[in-house]
Amino acid sequence: MTRAHGFAGDVSAAQQSAREGMHTARDAGDAWVAALIQIALGASFVTARRDREAVDVLSDALSAFRSCGDTFGRAAARMWLALAYAHLNQPERMLAHLDDALALAQEHRYDYLLTQCSLIGWQDARVGVPLLLHARRRGKHSAYITRLLDALGLGQVVAHPGYQLRVQTLGALRVWRGAEEISAREWHRKTARQLLQLFIARRGAWLERETIFETLWRGQAPASAARDFKVALNALNRALEPARAPEDAPAFIAREESAYRWRTGADVWLDADEFSALLARAEKAVPDDALELYRRALALYHDDFLAVDAPYDDWAIAERERLLALYLRAADRLASECLARDALDECLAWCERILARDLCWEHAYRLMMRAHARRGDRVQARRVFEQCARVLRDELEVAPSSATVAVLKEVTEERPEGF
Repeated sequence: MTRAHGFAGDVSAAQQSAREGMHTARDAGDAWVAALIQIALGASFVTARRDREAVDVLSDALSAFRSCGDTFGRAAARMWLALAYAHLNQPERMLAHLDDALALAQEHRYDYLLTQCSLIGWQDARVGVPLLLHARRRGKHSAYITRLLDALGLGQVVAHPGYQLRVQTLGALRVWRGAEEISAREWHRKTARQLLQLFIARRGAWLERETIFETLWRGQAPASAARDFKVALNALNRALEPARAPEDAPAFIAREESAYRWRTGADVWLDADEFSALLARAEKAVPDDALELYRRALALYHDDFLAVDAPYDDWAIAERERLLALYLRAADRLASECLARDALDECLAWCERILARDLCWEHAYRLMMRAHARRGDRVQARRVFEQCARVLRDELEVAPSSATVAVLKEVTEERPEGF
């Protein structure tokens, strides 16, 4: 209960639970359980950034675990003490505790304590990544730290803020630092958000300053564009990493002389990349797994890429069209599979979603005709054909294809007039 209250942000309730638990444990003469409760309380203080109080409680827990001969508890206490001293900007004490924690974890195979969520460990293993990077730069436990970072999928990270950045681009732009969404006021400037969108749209490519000026500050004098770019870049970095020290390299925006880019290997979850990755996996999966992967991918597609924030910007068009094409093909495959499995309601729903984005996607009409026919509704199947013919005539000045006409004949046993 101490941990649950503390990690939920209710430190007062955590303290009350800790007092009750400590009283019970000490009455029973169980110093080990009392030390576990102290770890939970100390962790709650660290999470709330009440680090000086945390140090006192965690130091008592460390002494108790020493007396009990519990190496696991000692490792956990050292980890939390290292994080507390990092918050207090006392790097030597932080490294001393982290060094002992790493030595114990390596000797006793407690890797999971540093790479996974556990009852007395960090609530998110990423909070310890900046500490691990700092220790690795000092040269101690380098091979072991690299192994831990690889287990987290962060072996290529050179800078880290202690949380994963999560970015939604399929629809309105939203950004989270870990579990905390960046609020509108934290961006300070609209151009900071625009700069982020540009870096994401052109991720993988270096952008020269002049290219950025021409894209976002077209028509401005070079000196004015340079000034506005500098202000926007600073605002962007502050929004993404408000606690970053000035001397530390940004974790998400890389610079090389006069060129900038979204940093390769940064700890970022990007919905557009996750969407593409899930679809790629679906292409290679067995049918049942593929169906679930398609559903998971398409659930991410709230709207077109940056449709709310950059609907008319040329630099977003190529990525928007690429992702939309993936969406339409995936939704078509899912609808086809639903039809094959007689999941007619889901098939029709996906066809409607396809046509909401591309009225001329003719195969969706054919799937709908077949779905209505299987329900025994030949009248509705014909109405779908007529809708298809009307849309193609109005939008493209063409008639339905022979494949669509053949489906109408198949499901209604009639040939439309004029075909």
